[in-house]
Amino acid sequence: MDCDPRLPVIVGTAQLVQRTDDPADSAEPLQLMTEVARRAAEDARAPALLGRLDAIYVPRGLWQYANPAAILRERFGVPQAETGLASVSGTMVQRMLNDAAAQIVAGKRDVVLLAGAEAERSKRRARKQGVELGWTEQAGPAPDREFDSPHPETTRHEIEIGLRLPALFFSLYENAMRHARGESLKAHRTRIAELWAGFARVAAKNPHAWTREPPSIETIRDTTADNRMVAWPYTKRLCANMVVDQAAALILCSAETAERMGVPRRQWVFLHAATEALQSPFLSNRIDFTHHPGMRLAAERLYALDEKGPEDFEHVDLYSCFPAAVQLGAEALGLSQERPLTVTGGLAYAGGPFNSYVLHSTAAMHERLRESPGSLGLASGIGGWFTKNAFSIYGSEPPARGFRHEILDAELAELPTREHAEQHDGRAWVETYGLAHHEGKPIHAILACLRDDGRRVWVRTEDQGFLEAMTCRETIGRAVEVRGNTLVT
Repeated sequence: MDCDPRLPVIVGTAQLVQRTDDPADSAEPLQLMTEVARRAAEDARAPALLGRLDAIYVPRGLWQYANPAAILRERFGVPQAETGLASVSGTMVQRMLNDAAAQIVAGKRDVVLLAGAEAERSKRRARKQGVELGWTEQAGPAPDREFDSPHPETTRHEIEIGLRLPALFFSLYENAMRHARGESLKAHRTRIAELWAGFARVAAKNPHAWTREPPSIETIRDTTADNRMVAWPYTKRLCANMVVDQAAALILCSAETAERMGVPRRQWVFLHAATEALQSPFLSNRIDFTHHPGMRLAAERLYALDEKGPEDFEHVDLYSCFPAAVQLGAEALGLSQERPLTVTGGLAYAGGPFNSYVLHSTAAMHERLRESPGSLGLASGIGGWFTKNAFSIYGSEPPARGFRHEILDAELAELPTREHAEQHDGRAWVETYGLAHHEGKPIHAILACLRDDGRRVWVRTEDQGFLEAMTCRETIGRAVEVRGNTLVT
């Protein structure tokens, strides 16, 4: 063997798309997980791997199973396998993968399965048609491990002011970055639609993507009856699509187990390095909304761990729930937005199966790296209100320094923050804003405003005249009058 026998390697992956006209004919998520796990073992050319599992981890989904890994454990005949369930976050798949890799390096695990699935499209169709799906009911047992974050995502005041809708939150960054670039509202909407059109073209070539017919820039950008505005400037087609039936799985094992089980070397993809920054400051205390210091910290540390730089990666997949996530990720990593930034087509077009997308991006990365030996891949995940960030490096060749992984929460605590005032009476300056829509019309705006002393205050307005004006002229930088948390108009 030409590498450390305890190096963790991804040996098999699989993805599955289910399209059924009659929801009564659809497979439930547990069935999809079972099938995609079997396909992953077949992809490794070693079906017997499923009988060697010593851990099965699943990201929590839009289903009610208490511990789906326990049912998979029973189906694959591995009663000794540890079961794990992760809370909802776009970083959780990477966290489980990092944890499994560390256990393999330490000799505590040899073969680990990660699997996830959603059947949200079938579920919604069934509800609309009054069809009973009869999915498996499972109240227990509790998973052996809960992958969770003890840190709260938002403050009480943020919830009270109305910062709940993901599209509204990410638009705070989107609008701030637009203003910093000096773009007009119209030019900005076209630019992010062009970015997403490029992602859609990648999805068109991805056999596992949900949407295979790429929409035009105009179709993505312009509001229509089937492309409503969600939160300015995000139309429906600029948002992640979780109304899908999709599943993905991967099998991770030690290099010595892969060799012993007869997995061909061309199937091996190594984890090189990973970083996690899990507790960025609350939204109210972020230093600004034009960049993300925690994301940049995690990116810089990732490069240092594997002695790599942005020019070293042939394949990249940036978490793409909204355009702001991709733009900030590219900025943190030093990547040009003119290069391909997805291997799947992203959460809007490849599909965003709730908590499982990173399983799909990792599986797609596994395929790309097998097809181009010697190349490297870079992937990211985002959780919460940009609270959690994860980056990872993969390669078809073993890492020179072994698998390296760091959690950077102590370093995050040292980053600069901004003071927040819960209320303010008087003049303030609009720093950025989120403009929520319903049925195509603006319904309220939440503005981040800076007082003369530099403290941030949240301001809410439902004034229709002000809301309409926000869609046609610049609001950021304006002086406004505030009473408490209400805009005075």
